[in-house]
Amino acid sequence: MKLVSMKYLAQLLLLFFLALSANAGPKTALIIGNSSYASSPLTNPTNDAADIAKNLELLGFEVLHKDNLTRKQMRSSIREFGKKLKAKGGAGIFFYAGHGMQVSGKNYLIPIGAEIQSEFEVPDESVEADLVLRALEDAGNPLNIVVLDACRDNPFARSFRSAAKGLARMEGGSGTLIAYSTGPGNVAMDGEGRNSPYTKHLLKYMMQTGLSIEQVFKRVRVGVEDDSGGRQTPWETSSLRDDFYFVPEPIQQASRLSKPQSVQEAVEPQLNPIIKTNLVEPGIRINTTLPASNLMINFNETDNNDHKLTIYTNPATAQVRILNAEKPYQRGMTLTPGDYNVEVSKEGYLSKKQWITMDQDDIKIQVTLVPSDY
Repeated sequence: MKLVSMKYLAQLLLLFFLALSANAGPKTALIIGNSSYASSPLTNPTNDAADIAKNLELLGFEVLHKDNLTRKQMRSSIREFGKKLKAKGGAGIFFYAGHGMQVSGKNYLIPIGAEIQSEFEVPDESVEADLVLRALEDAGNPLNIVVLDACRDNPFARSFRSAAKGLARMEGGSGTLIAYSTGPGNVAMDGEGRNSPYTKHLLKYMMQTGLSIEQVFKRVRVGVEDDSGGRQTPWETSSLRDDFYFVPEPIQQASRLSKPQSVQEAVEPQLNPIIKTNLVEPGIRINTTLPASNLMINFNETDNNDHKLTIYTNPATAQVRILNAEKPYQRGMTLTPGDYNVEVSKEGYLSKKQWITMDQDDIKIQVTLVPSDY
């Protein structure tokens, strides 16, 4: 049996780490919006849920989108979500918009049709938010995001002795981020437009290229605080172990590695928005003064051999053109050394261009396009 070269093994390992950074693997989401309450109906939760579901579908998630659910339907949907995650693995997102409350330090999501007159009825008439966390823990997938836009003023809680405004702090298992539309003891606004202030900013920033999940929620917090004059401050608790990007920055790979043992060091967790010089081995120079969307790779040494260019796109059906080459692009095509202007485009998405220098080795790139209406 022919032994695999150390160089080839190093390239495989590097591809593996880059795939992790680009959020490779299954992505599943459960989105619930409850608006049609008999007492104190809400205007925006179903809009919020529909728009979040649309964004996640564009980003490659399998989305379970549900509106105006009863308690039984909510529990059934959470059960279905947990089973899918357990079977598929990958990343899981749970988003809920609607009434929520805390009683005796526990959080509850209020379903449609709930009949709550006394505090002791809350557990039987609503859905404990911890049910979602237990489903995620049972699934055993490595990355979970729980978003609760559920702190709108709740008429059920006004006469309860121990019910507090807002939601209580929850602790998720390892690899879980929990995001709240406002802080403990505070009430979130439903909003005057199509979306709540919280979801409005989440919709905006989750579609921006190259923001980590932590950066997304930081920008959401700033936006909501500005809109509310400081009266509403979103917050998060996190035990994430991996980086996550809704829309990853295009990843540049220079595959020549002289020492396999340094492959893991070659992959910087924070790839965006500027590509750092320690992404590759000594002997390969990356221009660090340009954003990744305009990145050019230069090599210190040159040879006269042709090299292969491979571009992976999201969406997969996007068109790739090399604007200054005579022959049309084909994945894995061979190019002579030189600088090439690559354009990736698809109807309904913002096109992206970047220069690539083919010089010393094969190059593999991932390019993610953002819908044009964002």
